[in-house]
Amino acid sequence: MKISTVLENKQKIKLKKASFKTGVALFWVLLWALAAQWVNSPLVLPSPLETLEGVFTLAGDFQFFVSIGITLLRVFGGVAISMLLGMVLGLVGGLNELFYEIMNPVVTTIKSLPVVSVIILINLWIASGLVPLVVTFLICFPVAWTNVVQGVRSTDPDLLEMAKVYNVSKSKKIRDIYIPSIKPFWVSALMSAIGLGWKVTVTAEVLANALPSVGMNLYYAKIYLETNLLFSWTLVIVICSYVIEKVTLYFIRRSRRGEVD
Repeated sequence: MKISTVLENKQKIKLKKASFKTGVALFWVLLWALAAQWVNSPLVLPSPLETLEGVFTLAGDFQFFVSIGITLLRVFGGVAISMLLGMVLGLVGGLNELFYEIMNPVVTTIKSLPVVSVIILINLWIASGLVPLVVTFLICFPVAWTNVVQGVRSTDPDLLEMAKVYNVSKSKKIRDIYIPSIKPFWVSALMSAIGLGWKVTVTAEVLANALPSVGMNLYYAKIYLETNLLFSWTLVIVICSYVIEKVTLYFIRRSRRGEVD
């Protein structure tokens, strides 16, 4: 089979997948539009068109972009700190049983705490503007820690045995054996943390009364019964989360291709 034919078939498969996903999205939008028409009350359920109009209305105000920018900083900040510390401490915890036993109760406690409890507690100790960032870190850190520890413990024992036979130094073992083993687990934790980070950050912004923020705009839209704007802000959150996830996946794939090359 010619290379051009293979590429053409791949292109057709991609086009079919894209068409199918578009069709599914249109189906749900149509269902939403029909439900809105049946309810016939924008106060209860605005239509997709009214929601989209609300997004354009919001985009006409500079404060809209300020709110999104601040929320993005909190999401990125909390997720980035949690992933970096999760990588370092998870690596140490996977290699050192004593450190793991010391850290594990703390991580388990954080995982078991309701998000609302964490937000309220943190809000007692620090400024409201920092609460979403700190809470996002605390909620995402156990995800990173657990995955990295699991990655260390899933390292191929044959590679470790070979490294022992050839007296490979600890630093080289970490760099050439443990880090490659951890990577898939760390990437999985990163994707989970991005989705979780958005939810936690916006929730923390509402409960901590953090201004400016997307969360507080959601709250004000609810208080003033501006249901169309409530849906519009929700749509903005979904779009931002989707775009960030896709961009992250793109860079991860590029880095993997670079490693192969």
